[in-house]
Amino acid sequence: MPTAYVQLGSAVAFNVAAYLVYRSIADAVPRVWWPIFAIGLTLGAANTFLFARSIKAIPLSVAYPVFTGASFALITLAAALAFNERLPPVHLIGIGLVVAGIVLVTR
Repeated sequence: MPTAYVQLGSAVAFNVAAYLVYRSIADAVPRVWWPIFAIGLTLGAANTFLFARSIKAIPLSVAYPVFTGASFALITLAAALAFNERLPPVHLIGIGLVVAGIVLVTR
């Protein structure tokens, strides 16, 4: 079971990384954008593989909310740090509620 949670956490990390890659090419598409896009797709494939492996041991009713909630929270924070996106207090409150939800779902 602990391995499944490591896989789930890794799936979240790869998901966050994939979306950061996509965001990096969204505004200013470089001349040769496809290698960067391919990196994002590879990260997304790793995310899907690890998520699928994790739900062999973790109920989907737990794994999916944890995956989406953690991804939402981390992407929001990472985008604020990496791309100087605005992070108003209401977003921080939302992240706190998501984390609280994850704690409740995993009990």
